[in-house]
Amino acid sequence: MRAQAADDAPVRSTSASRRQALPSGRRGQLIEIPFDPNVHLGPITLAWHGIFTAVGIFFGVWLPVRLLRPYVSEDAAYGVATVAVISGILGARLVHVIDCWTACGYDRDPLLIPQIWSGGIAIWGAAIFGTLGGFIAAVRRGLPIGKGADAGAPGMGLGFAIGRIGDVINGEHHAIPCDGAPGICVTYTHPDTLGQGPQFADSRFSPGPVHLVVGYDLVWDALSVVVALWLRRFIGRWPDGLIFWIWAAQYAIGRLLLGFLRANPQFEPTYAFGLRQDQLIGLLVIAAAIPMLVRLGMRGWAKGGPRGAESPGPA
Repeated sequence: MRAQAADDAPVRSTSASRRQALPSGRRGQLIEIPFDPNVHLGPITLAWHGIFTAVGIFFGVWLPVRLLRPYVSEDAAYGVATVAVISGILGARLVHVIDCWTACGYDRDPLLIPQIWSGGIAIWGAAIFGTLGGFIAAVRRGLPIGKGADAGAPGMGLGFAIGRIGDVINGEHHAIPCDGAPGICVTYTHPDTLGQGPQFADSRFSPGPVHLVVGYDLVWDALSVVVALWLRRFIGRWPDGLIFWIWAAQYAIGRLLLGFLRANPQFEPTYAFGLRQDQLIGLLVIAAAIPMLVRLGMRGWAKGGPRGAESPGPA
């Protein structure tokens, strides 16, 4: 059974994707994703991944700057954000290179390492190094660290969610087959796609249908933004920085659990306990977040519970 999707449906415009029933034993509907991973404008070719990464960076900076207006001047906020973005891009590439050192040929040809335009970034590297870069820049400028971190958390979540739209289109993040488990099951049909589909019939990865794990990531990232923004209504009632660590823990839990739906670990590097790099980093972030949440919670409790709202910090 096939049903034509609406032309204006999200992430399914122009060439509408088709749905068909999954083979027996599988639940739900199969969504065929027919998109070209690139946009062709005459002699210019742009990757959807790159486009949505750029859009994600823009809104990932815009949101924290807006949230910090009562406490920090826009010039100072953008100055910190610039350092955070550059640090995040470098960190994203570095963590990817470490993870894919042999499989991607970086050990054989080191000249490939700086070629970020050819693809290959790790979102955990962007989160960790972007946070460190922003922290150092904020300290040097004498800006409120906790308030900056609490504003940066939903910004990172929003940037990651927008960037994931490009990942959904090009299908580069491979997943396990939809064998009986509920979920969104997809197959990629465009001949130039990086996603799993008929062209993967002779590959080590499943030709599909597979879980749209990167889509699950997108939803989880968006949820983290909603939670972080909702928690801001309680600013002044608990120590600055608490929202950031709640966001970090939530994001890490999602990466850890959703990692089990990614492609079979036998085809990708594992580091400890059979976990992939993104899962292991998620586990470490959770381990760091728990004592920080306890410490900040106890600090607020020791001061007599909810605090009164603080006056804006230096501009």
